[in-house]
Amino acid sequence: MKEENVHALKYREAKAPQGDPASPVASLFRLDDRTIVVTGATGFLGTTVAATILESGGDVVCLDVMETPSSADWKTVEKAADQYSRNLWYYQCDVRDAAQVTSVFNKLVSKIEHPLRGLVGCAGVSDNGPAVDFPVDAFRRLLDINLTGTFLVAQAVAKEVIKANVSASMVLVASMSGYVSNKGVDTAAYNSSKAGVHQLARSLAAEWGSRVGTPLIRVNSLSPGYIRTAATAEALQKPGMESQWVGDNMLYRLSTVDEFRAPVLYLLGDGSSFMTAADLRVDGGHCSW
Repeated sequence: MKEENVHALKYREAKAPQGDPASPVASLFRLDDRTIVVTGATGFLGTTVAATILESGGDVVCLDVMETPSSADWKTVEKAADQYSRNLWYYQCDVRDAAQVTSVFNKLVSKIEHPLRGLVGCAGVSDNGPAVDFPVDAFRRLLDINLTGTFLVAQAVAKEVIKANVSASMVLVASMSGYVSNKGVDTAAYNSSKAGVHQLARSLAAEWGSRVGTPLIRVNSLSPGYIRTAATAEALQKPGMESQWVGDNMLYRLSTVDEFRAPVLYLLGDGSSFMTAADLRVDGGHCSW
């Protein structure tokens, strides 16, 4: 082995958190003394993730494009912060705007009690329409939110992690649609953006997991399958869509948003300490036929 590789190995072994057989299993899913950023925090997945992190001992910084959180589910997040005596912050942030992302992070780092140790990138949109007529501006907007926005926030988190000299874990929410095309709906732009998130996670993991002299940042992606929410209700009204989507899953049903709590905790916590540059696909077997 080359001398520089030996030095890199020794450095990384010293810096990287590793599995401890003496640790209680429950601690592998705990996020105590950590602050986690959640984007798209007022959406169905975002609110569920934020409440889950709070319940697991972490503080949460929520980012979304709205001036104030107005979703009915936001009260669940606030209740979790009170119940588990955790810190919760909300900042308006358009993830497409690099200057605004920088400004928000300059504000939030002075407020947090514990260092930033993670990110769950839930911000995303899915605009449907036939590719032959799909407006180029709509295509660019979707890529800008789903892919560029994910990168900008991941970059901002990484800068603060490096300043604090702590390890961290990022979960970039992609989709099974990054692997396959969706039957019955025209989502070329969305599918392209989520395939991009897969590659972004792998590339960031390669860079931030092996660079000597910087803290270890693990980066993985999460690929949900169809989730039954108010957001998918309209699509399911199309004749035959319900039976098609259900029948395309090996479990013969759609998922519910709560079924992504444990996967996110696993990826954020120390239980996944040897996992990076991977995609955790939670799709009911949809992609495995």
